[in-house]
Amino acid sequence: MDPTTTQLLQKIGPGFAESMGSVFSMLTGREFAVSSLVGETLDHDAVAKLQTGVAVFVKANYTKGVTGTLLFSLPLQEGTILVDLMLGGEGTPSTELAGDSRDALAETFNQILGSANQALSDLAGETLSISNVEIFSMEAAEGAGLQELLGVGPFDALGLTTTQENLNTTIHLLMPEMLAEQLKRKLGVGQPEAAVAAPAHAEAAPLPPAASASAPLAAGPTPAGARQASVDTGNLDLLLDIELPVMVRMGQTEMQLGELLKLTPGSILELNRAADAPVELLVNGKQIAKGEVVVVDGNFAFRITEIESTDNRIRSLA
Repeated sequence: MDPTTTQLLQKIGPGFAESMGSVFSMLTGREFAVSSLVGETLDHDAVAKLQTGVAVFVKANYTKGVTGTLLFSLPLQEGTILVDLMLGGEGTPSTELAGDSRDALAETFNQILGSANQALSDLAGETLSISNVEIFSMEAAEGAGLQELLGVGPFDALGLTTTQENLNTTIHLLMPEMLAEQLKRKLGVGQPEAAVAAPAHAEAAPLPPAASASAPLAAGPTPAGARQASVDTGNLDLLLDIELPVMVRMGQTEMQLGELLKLTPGSILELNRAADAPVELLVNGKQIAKGEVVVVDGNFAFRITEIESTDNRIRSLA
């Protein structure tokens, strides 16, 4: 493994470990400890040897910021133990992962990647986001099927040791080298410090004549496209301490009373919003922003991706 790849995995490993530990702990109500190991480069045969028997592969495609597929690999038994803990059990293993269990594991890793990508976005200075997570289970030794599932290798792999009273395993993060190269550029890995920062002695460029303080201002009306509507905020300070209800709305649905009475722990309600659609932020019952749900320090949080202007926000609350 070349030094820049090692540097990349050392940079992103702690973030993925922290996100994984926080999400596992939050969803199971039990304390998980997750730490990152030393990275290595693996071909398809080496990936197949990471697990024995049936393995679970978690797959997500980047849709913004970079392109490529990020994967996780874990043993089937440990995956079912994790799901059982999340559903309130004591960590009973199962021989298959299907239905609600598969959906629960997919949502778990969706939360992990949402939290980890928030940290990566902060480092990159731009948004990095993924599509919906997919879950596959197969015999790890199935060479042809494994290559079709994972795509082109080799892979930069990072082990994430996951420890809890009822669970002790290593979950492997697998990153195709093409994706790793993009992340290196986005995160400035391997770039000299001077190439990123502007020289301290650089002089400010002179203002163009049209912007010079001595240039006469042109008379006449302001072009219509340059006009900006505004509201009078003279008395706004008097209202800044007023408390307003803030709600994050992921979607809604309608149910008959009979269906409502049949709900039990573990029931799933299908909402009227696609999984990749933005979540709405409502203030006083009115939408002012859109974004996505992430996990920060073990708590759900809302990251804004679109927001109304200040004037529009004030008008919407009138």
